[in-house]
Amino acid sequence: MKIIIAGDGETGTHLARMLSVENQDIVLIGENREHLAELDAEGNFITSEGRPTSAAALERCGVGSADLFVAVTPDENTNIVACELAREIGAAKCAARVDSPEFTDGVSLATLRRHGVDLAICPEKLAAGEISQFICHNWASQWFPLRRGELLVAGVRMEPGGELCGKCLRDIPSNPRLFHVAAIRRGGAIIIPRGDDSLLAGDTIYFVVRPEDTGILPRLCGRREIPVRRIMISGGGRVTENLLEIIAGDHYNITVIDPDRERCHAIASRFPRVVAVNAAASDVLTLKEEGIEKCDIFLALTGSSETNIVSCMVAREHGAPRTLARIEELEYIPEAESLSIDKIINKKLINAGSILNAILESDSATSQCVSLENAEIAGITARDNSRIVSKPIAELSLPKGITVGGLIRDGRGQIVEGRTRVEPGDHVVVFCVAGALPKVKRYFS
Repeated sequence: MKIIIAGDGETGTHLARMLSVENQDIVLIGENREHLAELDAEGNFITSEGRPTSAAALERCGVGSADLFVAVTPDENTNIVACELAREIGAAKCAARVDSPEFTDGVSLATLRRHGVDLAICPEKLAAGEISQFICHNWASQWFPLRRGELLVAGVRMEPGGELCGKCLRDIPSNPRLFHVAAIRRGGAIIIPRGDDSLLAGDTIYFVVRPEDTGILPRLCGRREIPVRRIMISGGGRVTENLLEIIAGDHYNITVIDPDRERCHAIASRFPRVVAVNAAASDVLTLKEEGIEKCDIFLALTGSSETNIVSCMVAREHGAPRTLARIEELEYIPEAESLSIDKIINKKLINAGSILNAILESDSATSQCVSLENAEIAGITARDNSRIVSKPIAELSLPKGITVGGLIRDGRGQIVEGRTRVEPGDHVVVFCVAGALPKVKRYFS
């Protein structure tokens, strides 16, 4: 596909790098000439200097023949106007990053579509949804319902006391088969495992499981569910506001700490049941006065990754059983996990998953994709006469770095085995390392 990305900031640059690994034809538009020159020298994509709202700049980089135009500049109005221009010039599909959650309601989405925006990506709203999932399932670091929840992908950190800790995959009993180990994150690497791989303490294990069987996973990994009543949040920005929209009425005792007095007043007026405290995240005395030692979960959501990491360490030292940190620098993620931070939120990965969805949906309206740090989880519908339905899974000779984790047939999730045969119409869950998505799609063509 030919994909034009408008915005050469961190989000646009990450998308360009990630999608170029997937063998897409990428052009990145930006206004910083020196930055573009650096990217052009190191990246496997083309850069083009110009304003995203300039029709001449868009035409110069070939928007008229683009399969997908993505606008991810920091300004949502620029993104919307850029999509409108791109659609007028001839782009087949347009996606815009928006920061105002009101743009994602039904009426606003219909208006945006009339202006050429097919997909509105609100990273703060998507991040808030992921955080609310963690509050409900805090033994898992990742929780992805597939389709309508017929199958789940749960990423769980392996603790030394877990029943599966140290075991080789081929030695794990599979009768009955209640889960499939689809991927292992070890340090900064993703492993698509084979039978001779072992599950080690500190690994994040990605299980494909039916909803009714998720209860066995905490015990297998040495984790436990923490009942959540008291929540302390460091940072009162847009991610926090979107989260409070979801959870403020759910009978939690919530305290928000933020150094901006006006922001605290705004939160207190919008959410009367939330306690807003004007203090810095590093003010340990105030944190103790506000009950950090009694909170069940601590959420570090400021705009500084370093501050969030340190805040989670302080919270853990004072007895918080679960911690979550918003970390935007991908290189910090392995370090944060080594410090026993239970959950990491990264908006770049959330954006990437939304864009991958847009790419897959060009082939199938029922496709779904989630972007991990160095891997993707793709849910793709099997077609008549495609290679994926030709043989049992064990005989398909799937390339290294690709595994089938499960499938959904007639509205019910199934865990696959080597002898499982995919049928046309099945929604198949595939794990693959970054760069292998084109190989995956060939099996479904």
